[in-house]
Formats: sequence, structure tokens, C-alpha cells
Amino acid sequence: KMYLYKDGKVKGTFPISLGKNPQGQKQEKGDYRTPEGEFFIHRKLCSPKYYRSLCISYPRAEDKARAKAKGLNPGGDITIHAQPKWNADGKGDKYTLSRNWTHGCVAVTNSSMKKLWYAVREGVPVTIK
Repeated sequence: KMYLYKDGKVKGTFPISLGKNPQGQKQEKGDYRTPEGEFFIHRKLCSPKYYRSLCISYPRAEDKARAKAKGLNPGGDITIHAQPKWNADGKGDKYTLSRNWTHGCVAVTNSSMKKLWYAVREGVPVTIK
């Protein structure tokens, strides 16, 4: 679940899907894991693939250093994104929310994204755990 806070109070709760391989910290590009930790929204993006996306600040310096020490590429382009175009009408939400299917992003419904889009701005902190 995703929780939207304002002034320390929960203002919204949204069902989510994560990366296909959700157990453990993201290590490298292509591991299908969602990174955990403290991030921030660094850009809002209207996407031809996922309606709208909120880009998060992954990889951080520590993510890059950890990957480099192992000779890995930490990956990037991690977002909180809406549904794929085939589910624009939301009729497939039950299906998409019943499984973890992303490449490492956090997916929400289009209706949830519409609420998030207007509720957050660049620089807003994001905690993933």
C-alpha cells in the first residue's frame, strides 16, 4: 500500500504493485526489484506508456557505490507510475493490482495517479519499505 501524508496525517491510501521480484533491496538493472529507502520526487512526467509518472531520485550516491563495488549497473528510471495504456479505462485494475509486475517501479491505478499528481510536487519525500 501507498500512503499519502500531509502535515503528518494520512490523507490517502492507494493499492500498488511492485517489481516482479519484490524480495530484497534493488541491486542492479534488470533484477525486477523495487528500491527501498528515502527518496524524493525529482520530476513529473506525462508518459506515452503509463499515462503519468512521478520520477524518484534512484539511484542515490549510496546505490551507485554499492553497485560499483560489485561491478554492477544500479539501473535507474524508477518511477511511481500509472497503468499501461491497455488499461487506460481501469477495467484491468483488479488484474494488475493482484500481482507484482513492474521492472522495479511502483504502479498505481490511473485514478490514484490523478489524485497523487495534483497532491505532490517535485521535491516531496518518498519512503519505500
